[in-house]
Amino acid sequence: MACVSGQTLDEGGGGDAGEGNASGASGTGSGGAVASGGNVPGGMSGQIGTGGLTTGGAPTGGAGGAFPTGGTFPDAGSPATGGVFPTGGTFPDAGSPATGGAFGGAMTGGTSTGGSAGRSGGTGGTAGKGGTSTGGTAGKGGTSGSATGGTGGTIAPPPNINGGQNAWASRYWDCCKPACGWTANVGGRTPMHSCSQQNQTLSDNNARNACESGGSAFMCWSGAPWDVGGQLSYGFAAASGGNYVCGRCYHIQFNGSGHNGTNPGVTAINGKHMIVQVINNGGVAQDQFDLLIPGGGVGALNACDDQWGSGIDLGAQYGGWRATCGNNATCIRDKCNAAFNGKPELMAGCEWFIGWFAMADNPNFTYERIACPSAITQRSGLSDPG
Repeated sequence: MACVSGQTLDEGGGGDAGEGNASGASGTGSGGAVASGGNVPGGMSGQIGTGGLTTGGAPTGGAGGAFPTGGTFPDAGSPATGGVFPTGGTFPDAGSPATGGAFGGAMTGGTSTGGSAGRSGGTGGTAGKGGTSTGGTAGKGGTSGSATGGTGGTIAPPPNINGGQNAWASRYWDCCKPACGWTANVGGRTPMHSCSQQNQTLSDNNARNACESGGSAFMCWSGAPWDVGGQLSYGFAAASGGNYVCGRCYHIQFNGSGHNGTNPGVTAINGKHMIVQVINNGGVAQDQFDLLIPGGGVGALNACDDQWGSGIDLGAQYGGWRATCGNNATCIRDKCNAAFNGKPELMAGCEWFIGWFAMADNPNFTYERIACPSAITQRSGLSDPG
């Protein structure tokens, strides 16, 4: 299960197979006083007809009509667009009922970051459930909370795979520079970023692999997987055979079974999707993708001791903390906290494994080739070969 490091397609460095087991619409008026202008103040009943004297005059508030049935507050529109107090009107200038919603709706339309209360539009979701900071414009509402904003900015996965090929996923993180980090291995394109011991991006694409003696180029911590929705995550992987093409992306969909038998995690992620970019090769089978996951096990090569210090518990060589702790989230999280203190990107990757991935152990999936999302290529620096 070795992952070979070097500067050719056959000797690309890195990955190794981880076998881890109030206000409504009211008219205003300036009719005469009660003594001479009618039995009620002008403006409260529109044109004084049967209720008062003819000297009362018409209200200056327009044809707003009586308080319960028309007018706007203070000047948001005529009765034609204002509607009645309980169901229409605007406050004070958010628009007509077609876009503004009812007064009560304005109080429930979106959160303060997805369209402000009192100005939010009718399409803005309910209080506490509307768009997040990614949905709508704060203070304007109108369209707060799009279909992709309700749970923190979700991206819908691709359509379910119909057909495809079968494979399974192991996991690793060996801290080594990936094979696709050399220009010679990417067909003249810009290779994947490599980083220094302190996780600073290196300008020298041909810096020596940290898994080789005297090497200083490590895997960047931004290589950790991340979720972009409840059913979709992005990440990176090592592959072999025909699947090993630097920069190529694959859509994988988990099917609820495991390569080494059923476990709670593989059941939990049944039907979920990932899009992964191939950035490494090594000792993996042709029907295997080795997912890059912090704490997933170093495999045959190990630059993590050099980067983080040899006193850190990295778990089982193959399978990492999941193989050591089993399906115990507290155990895995404790080891993550000990190893990744001050390393938020790695810690986020660990939390992804515990949460979104449900600590699945070697899940099976179907896969198909797909164009790389820009979020993946921007993070890796490695373009899709097409």
